[in-house]
Amino acid sequence: MYKVLLVDDEALTREAVSENIPWGDMGYELIASCENGREAMEQMKLNTPDLLLTDICMPYVDGIELARYVYENHPDTRTVIISGYDEFEYAKQAVRYQVMEYILKPVTPKELMEVLVRAKESLDEELDRIKTLKKLRGAYVSNRPLLRGRFLNSLLRGGERPDSLEEKMEELDLSLPGCFFNTAIVEGDDLSPFLNQYADVRDDLALFAICNIAQELIEKNGQGAAFQNMEGKTVIIFCGRTEKEVNKEIEKTTQEIQQIIRHLLLIETTIGVGQMVSDILSLNQSYESAWQAMEQKFLAGGGQVLWWELMEEPKSSAFIDVSQWAGRVVQAIKGGSREEIEETIETFTQVIRDSYVNRNRSIIYMQNLLLTVIGTANLVKEKENAIVEEEKELLNRIYEREHLADMAKDVTTICIHISRLWEEQRGSYGKRQARMALDYINDNYMNSEVNLNSVCSHLAISTSYFSTLFKSCTGETFIEALTKKRMEEAMKLLENTSMKAYEVAREVGFSDPHYFSIAFKKATGRTPTEYARENRPE
Repeated sequence: MYKVLLVDDEALTREAVSENIPWGDMGYELIASCENGREAMEQMKLNTPDLLLTDICMPYVDGIELARYVYENHPDTRTVIISGYDEFEYAKQAVRYQVMEYILKPVTPKELMEVLVRAKESLDEELDRIKTLKKLRGAYVSNRPLLRGRFLNSLLRGGERPDSLEEKMEELDLSLPGCFFNTAIVEGDDLSPFLNQYADVRDDLALFAICNIAQELIEKNGQGAAFQNMEGKTVIIFCGRTEKEVNKEIEKTTQEIQQIIRHLLLIETTIGVGQMVSDILSLNQSYESAWQAMEQKFLAGGGQVLWWELMEEPKSSAFIDVSQWAGRVVQAIKGGSREEIEETIETFTQVIRDSYVNRNRSIIYMQNLLLTVIGTANLVKEKENAIVEEEKELLNRIYEREHLADMAKDVTTICIHISRLWEEQRGSYGKRQARMALDYINDNYMNSEVNLNSVCSHLAISTSYFSTLFKSCTGETFIEALTKKRMEEAMKLLENTSMKAYEVAREVGFSDPHYFSIAFKKATGRTPTEYARENRPE
């Protein structure tokens, strides 16, 4: 029975709820009903309820304060608020204190019973989790087969003598009947989904739970043994009369193990299956090949059963031209396309997978790609230094990555960062070049020899690149900017001097007075003579 505490300042409400709900039939016991939050707090000190039903508006201590008290002092108690106030602020505070339900008065017995059903389901789930954790802790403390595990670890390392093998197995009540043997290694890809369900639970409990599940299945089938190696990984020894029988058992059991661990522990697993041997003393060879099978996880990803006999041999003669791939990545970086960067690195990653090289060589390829990209990206010194510092941290993280795909994500992140720095650098460079070009115009507009070629020669930059850069930074072409400056100076001379139009033309850099007149009228709508007549003082 789950204990319920009812809190409401209205006596009629307390009486109605108390009498109209079949508490016992629903799995509850109403331990008390209180008329305010202060009284409820005192009651909870004496007898902590599993479920609190409370109103909001009450004297001394209201329902929100009571919910906060429960949240801080009785975290295992579920809270349901029954209130006549449909206020957003109340609801928001209720969420803050993890109130399970917020329902509005008037509430019918049927509605309240539906809430109680949901509350009981939640309490049942929590109770099941507690029981599971208690069971696992108990099994961990009292049933860990230390001696058997030590013996089997020694057997797989090749440390057992033939003359004492049978005697030791009999002492440990260990039976591995058959003529053929194989080993498998079971590894949780990510333990956090299990660990996050409980407070103060360490990795070793999750590793033990994986081994415990494997042990139960192996013992039920009676064809092998399961234990933890020195690193806490689960190892299974399969045995049988024929190779076919052993392989059939491996296929069946590994599938069951993955399904049950996924269902009970929420953990995805990868299983590496080794080489079949016909002598129990050769299990060390099978064990070593099972680890080799597990190395495929780095390239292929987790959540699979990886068979040693299906492994592709590393292609020692395969050559991956990292510099060529780095060039493609740099091209994508300078193009500013995130999608192209991601696609290029993913294709490079797939080339590594297809080459079936080992983990260490894969790391070298990724490191070389990143170093080459940084070296050829032509970033300014301070930006390159920042990337190099970031890349040092990445090189350390690369060795910890379980999958090639995760490593590729890290490299992609760095390259996208380089692309952003390149864009910033190109933008600042363009602005600087545009400012220098405008300064050049201001200093030389009166020279009729000034043109696009002369400014590019002055800046030591190609005409095509400069034209694109100048237009993107100023919004106008170089000739437009030069003409604009000349027209501005011409208007000043026409307004403030008695110079003739042909003299003004020469003064602002036009060698042809007629062309100057055409350009001036196009810019101002008037000829130089008309402009002077209208704007010169009498």
